[in-house]
Amino acid sequence: MTYFLKSGTSFRVTSKEALDLHETLPAGNYVVKEMPMEGPLYLERIDSFSFKGKRYGDMDSNTDRILSTFLDRPSATGVMLAGEKGSGKSHLAKNLAIEAAARFDIPCIVINAPWCGDKFNAFMQSIEQPTMVLFDEFEKVYDEEDQEKALTLLDGVFPSKKLFVITCNDKWRINQNMRNRPGRLFYMLDFDGLDATFITEYCNDNLKPRLQHYTDKLCQVASLFAKFNFDMLKATVEEMNRYDEAPEKVLRMLNVKPEFDKGNAYNIKVVKDGEEVPQNDLEDETWDGNPLQSLIQIMYRKRDVPKLRKHRTNEIGEAEAATPVRRSTSDLWETVRFTAADLTKIDSKVGKFVFLNKDGITLVLDKVKEVSYNYMDAF
Repeated sequence: MTYFLKSGTSFRVTSKEALDLHETLPAGNYVVKEMPMEGPLYLERIDSFSFKGKRYGDMDSNTDRILSTFLDRPSATGVMLAGEKGSGKSHLAKNLAIEAAARFDIPCIVINAPWCGDKFNAFMQSIEQPTMVLFDEFEKVYDEEDQEKALTLLDGVFPSKKLFVITCNDKWRINQNMRNRPGRLFYMLDFDGLDATFITEYCNDNLKPRLQHYTDKLCQVASLFAKFNFDMLKATVEEMNRYDEAPEKVLRMLNVKPEFDKGNAYNIKVVKDGEEVPQNDLEDETWDGNPLQSLIQIMYRKRDVPKLRKHRTNEIGEAEAATPVRRSTSDLWETVRFTAADLTKIDSKVGKFVFLNKDGITLVLDKVKEVSYNYMDAF
């Protein structure tokens, strides 16, 4: 028997086997495609995400909360995941797609081109069932103009239920009209470097038993980086297991170098002759850099420096009023220097470095913690 497939005003001959109609889009991953000559948009199925091994940190709790919120809200919900490559944001995005499909048969549409405008919005609106839409590395795929056009889709104007998940490496390159706008992006999560608790848990599960004693040393190595990410940790542990080496030997070969890192900001404490130099006598309250790769120079005001004054004489040799003598910087300030050879202690849990130089002066660097402020900080 002959079958005819109608498309607009056109008919094509087809077989019964070729007709496979679905009332809903099956769970799985898809990308958006366009027919030639600016034809209609359609979806093409791609491989589903997979996740092997244990999920560390708060990935499961974040996944549960985001999906629960999405199901509870009446229409669209947006989520931004921001952080450097390898920080874990893509793992959470993939885990959301995996769990949404497994628990609720929710499909995921992966946006890998700067789709925007009325045609794309109408196409997304035509998909009426709950759907996750993943914009990976949003600021790289969408330029500033395209980001502006995409705002309409995120506004929740369309009644269809979508979970928009945006990943980005630099949140400051995201359109300002998406920041502090929970109507468009309800959640915003920052992915910073791994802390000592995360690293220890990962090492307990993945580092060979005979190498477990290197866990504290690996935490110390991680503290040298502004943001020690999951890719760095995974590669370091893998290489340690392969060659039974300490982390510092592994880093000799790996593409994980503290000198490539921009370093951190540290609060300064200087102790001389058993007394702490007052903070208001320090030239700077903080020091920026990598404690093991930089020459650290700290300047503080000298104490009890007498004020020198000089006397002038007039034309007949009489003394005039004394005037202050301008001093050089070296007269007023003391400069102390420290190198990695002066390091005596590292506390990786809090990011503290203690130095003692040949002159007996102690320097303590405490890593400045990044704080996300909200209105509660005013109280």
